[in-house]
Amino acid sequence: MNPSPCKKNQPANMTQANIRDYEKIPLADRFPINTTYELIRKSTARYADNPALAQLYAAQKDEKETVLNFAQLNQKLTQTANLLHEIGVGRKDTVTILLPSLMENQLALWGIQAVGIVNPVNHFLDTGLIAEIMNEVRSKVLITLGPGDSIGLNAKVHDIIKQVPSLTHILLARDTRSEKIDMESFTRTCLGDTKIKALDFNKAMETQPGDDLCFSDSPAPEDTAIYFHTGGTTGKPKIAMLAHASVTFVAQVYADYNHHHGSAAVLNPLPLFHVFGTIAASLAVFIQGRCVVMMTPTGFRNPNVVKNWWHFVEHFQVSWFATVPTILSALLDVPIESNNIDCLQYINSGSAPLSVELKKACAKKFKAEVVSGYGMTESSCLIARCINGYTTPDDTVGIRIPYTKLITAKLMDQSIVRICEPGEPGVVLVKGPNIFKGYLDPLENEKAWVENEWFNTGDIGIIDSNGYLRLTGRAKDLIIRGGHNIDPRTIEAPMEKHPAVSQAVAVGQPDAYAGEIPVVYVCLNKENTIKENDLLSYCKDHISERAAIPKRIEIIDAMPLTAVGKISKPELRNLATEYAVNHVLKNAGFQIELSAQNDPQKGQVIYLDLDFQEDKERILSLLTGFPIAIEFNTLNKP
Repeated sequence: MNPSPCKKNQPANMTQANIRDYEKIPLADRFPINTTYELIRKSTARYADNPALAQLYAAQKDEKETVLNFAQLNQKLTQTANLLHEIGVGRKDTVTILLPSLMENQLALWGIQAVGIVNPVNHFLDTGLIAEIMNEVRSKVLITLGPGDSIGLNAKVHDIIKQVPSLTHILLARDTRSEKIDMESFTRTCLGDTKIKALDFNKAMETQPGDDLCFSDSPAPEDTAIYFHTGGTTGKPKIAMLAHASVTFVAQVYADYNHHHGSAAVLNPLPLFHVFGTIAASLAVFIQGRCVVMMTPTGFRNPNVVKNWWHFVEHFQVSWFATVPTILSALLDVPIESNNIDCLQYINSGSAPLSVELKKACAKKFKAEVVSGYGMTESSCLIARCINGYTTPDDTVGIRIPYTKLITAKLMDQSIVRICEPGEPGVVLVKGPNIFKGYLDPLENEKAWVENEWFNTGDIGIIDSNGYLRLTGRAKDLIIRGGHNIDPRTIEAPMEKHPAVSQAVAVGQPDAYAGEIPVVYVCLNKENTIKENDLLSYCKDHISERAAIPKRIEIIDAMPLTAVGKISKPELRNLATEYAVNHVLKNAGFQIELSAQNDPQKGQVIYLDLDFQEDKERILSLLTGFPIAIEFNTLNKP
């Protein structure tokens, strides 16, 4: 952000004043361009010869990246839009992208928005869920991989085609440097006697003019740019409608936050079906005239990406990168070796809670400022963020972004009973130009809004007197595993169909690597003696998405209940927290009395009875990465 020069160690309360200064310029004057295609065209006019997009296919140290400059990027985006227009895509038509992290994915993302609505889909989803999403958005065109792809996506496409009757065209790309797609094989095996036409994406695109759009129906700011599916890896996804104005607003604010990094490239291994990888780590980077480096088609799933990360930080002279706590934890174990990473100044963590201990450990080892932010699909990626150069409380996710309103409140149904005082926990509500248009299904909107103006995030938080937000829990029961949202009912429902199970409750257990992992507490029917391992095997057979399969099942005699007789999930989360921490400490040789509690002010807290003060640092290092607060009671035993 650039409201005024940033100075290290300024007091945190200065940022509220800086944001108000920033807002003195009306939003329409500060950001007059409010469609995604025009934003990239503006960057092209300023940075035509700068590298804009680079592709690594294997992330090997000796690999030579493929590069497009801004002039070439703009040309290919224009060609993509013109191709789609030629095959019948209009302003309200949807084009689904089912691709890994490739240049072609970026070209499709921004080219589609010039002519219609883009629908980037997680290609790891179950085939049935992908088809369900495509049918809900009435997908007209699918852009995906051709036969022989390295991730087996084409096999899914074979089944998807049969389930999506609205498709008219399929455009095929490659996930390697190979120049050939076997179109004849694809047509024969996948299309059969359908009327769907298949084209080689790159070859068909290159036949189109790239200097300007061949149609005059340009998008309006309020037009839908992107249909993002929410709900992560499991459950019935909701389709969030993001307008051009919201996407471009957040991208430009995010670019301002990172203005001080100049022209340095950004490594982007984040998935492009998620707002973080798309808006923060792509469009906001293009706005600054910087290069987005695509870190292999499978991103962080490719082991070379983490293993060789510091090599590429030096190679591309990276000053800033965006990531998730899961990867930060993994990078802590990767030796920097002889790589010179003095260029690295700043790391932004998002998508899941960042523990204070992990933040401190990374800042110390990497000699970079590590901050977290807060946002979601429905906020076009961003609600609050720490501002570079200012002292920020370690356990907060920053301060509201400009031109938005952020409060915590006590609610009754869909009404505000009262706005919380500073330091008082409440439901986090937000409104502003970052907020989406709503869900595609009108029924999904009924509980999304409070008093028809505030978006209900479903999170519980505290805003201090300086405007900094600290998240302490969730009103909604999502389990967040490595940045992916898992609805507990997608685990509980199949488990409750097991004849031995009377009750099943899934909660998130804190995990140093994934943030949370799903675990299930089970009550059995009378006199049943089934074992936990048998239930785990049952889950593997009856829960289709791997991310939702519980890592642990614990059989208990009875569910803890609230005063009104409802199952108390907070108590189960406490049990899960105690188990997770105890497991780590016992493996390290510690026998410690501990207890967990959900504190309205601090969130999930683990309390440890510490025998000797000198054990404290070692225990903290063992628990680095756990997204919980840690409190010690030193007993000072002889």
